Amino acid sequence: MLVFFGLLSFLPMIAPGGVSSIEMDSVVESQKITRNFIADGQVLDLPYRLLQKVTTSVFGITLYSIKYPSIIIAVLTGLFLILLLNRWFKSDVAIVSSILTTLSVAFLFLAGFGAPNIMYIFWLSAILWLGSKIVGNKHTHPMLVISFAFCVAMSLYTPHLIYVALGIAIAGITHPHLRHSLKQLKIYQIIISIIVFIIALAPLTISCIFNPAIIIKLIFTDNINLFISNIATAFAPFFSFINAYDSVYLAPLFGLATVALLIIGALASIGKLFTSRNSVVSLLIIYAIVIAGFNKNAAISIVVPIAILTTAGIESIIQKWHSLFPENPYAHIFGTLPLMTVVIFIIVTDLSHFIFGYHYTPAVANNFNNDITLIGEKLDSGTILIIPKGHPNYNFYKLFERNNNLTVTQDIPSHNDSPIASLGEPLKNENLELKQIITSPKKLNSARLYIYENNTTEEQGS
Repeated sequence: MLVFFGLLSFLPMIAPGGVSSIEMDSVVESQKITRNFIADGQVLDLPYRLLQKVTTSVFGITLYSIKYPSIIIAVLTGLFLILLLNRWFKSDVAIVSSILTTLSVAFLFLAGFGAPNIMYIFWLSAILWLGSKIVGNKHTHPMLVISFAFCVAMSLYTPHLIYVALGIAIAGITHPHLRHSLKQLKIYQIIISIIVFIIALAPLTISCIFNPAIIIKLIFTDNINLFISNIATAFAPFFSFINAYDSVYLAPLFGLATVALLIIGALASIGKLFTSRNSVVSLLIIYAIVIAGFNKNAAISIVVPIAILTTAGIESIIQKWHSLFPENPYAHIFGTLPLMTVVIFIIVTDLSHFIFGYHYTPAVANNFNNDITLIGEKLDSGTILIIPKGHPNYNFYKLFERNNNLTVTQDIPSHNDSPIASLGEPLKNENLELKQIITSPKKLNSARLYIYENNTTEEQGS
């Protein structure tokens, strides 16, 4: 966790090295949250949006303030995954798998991606761990039950996680083992949990009454005709070892060695398909595939079952080796060396793929830009920033007016003594003299800021 937190502290500056349109839209949506957010219908992904609004309000619009919520949530998600894997596997196996998961390309990207995508993994890992602590425990701590109810309620703010809550409810009613665990809970624990659940869900419920369109976004999709197409598009980068896709995700998102462990884990789990752990994995895989048809962002939830199956693969390898030499401790030690070599190989290749992929894969790198850093460092206070008309992220750049003391507009002012800068393309105005071009390290569209001086004042003086 210390190594993971250390990586998250500086990786956003290295890879992807900028922000995408998805992150810009997320910041704009976060800024829309006001005291009337319930009536306004600003409740989708509310926990993440609130956290992002706080960080951008306190630290301004910067690369890190946009990504701080994901970094914080990623640390908590990593902790829940470690606890979950330790719950279902032996500690030595769980530790190795936890390292592979938290240092994987998929997880590192989500940890530095300033949009609510990581919430799918966060809520799933938190709910699964809390549920595993409650089921089969005769003396469940009240805070575990209350926390479970709270997490389930808050997860409903994330689109399409309502199906996970419905699955939990159905399983609790139909599965004998789960029903027995519920009967062991104290009455006061159940009552308090229900109250907490209702209170946590109240803003969403009231907002849905005022804005029924939110219900469609939470449970369905705007265009069912794109269902199959969405699934293909969502999972295309995940396991592609040949093509790079125009996406924020690198391809492949899961390396060949990880896929090999995944297959071994899946084969080892076939004989134990109806155990609680493998049943959960099977349902999560089905959920990720189906929900990707509704929402492409939800496909990333497959990281959780992949982490579990990878752990099962590592466990299977260790058990097979130990079964060959059951009484030889030296063989056990030497048998772990090849496995540790594979683990180190996966970590090194994943990190190098993550860092260099976002720099040298054009289809992916072009989805990110470092304009936010250039504007903060290169433009003086009082500068007028011209955004091209029709720019899709105009509302995002408009936020710089509040924190950076800039004037952001789409029209060239006729008379103004302030410095003028344009984003992305040069201005055509005979009264402006080009003084400087600020570039990015990218090969394509490298000229990002054009800085001008207004000659109108000098001509009037002469």
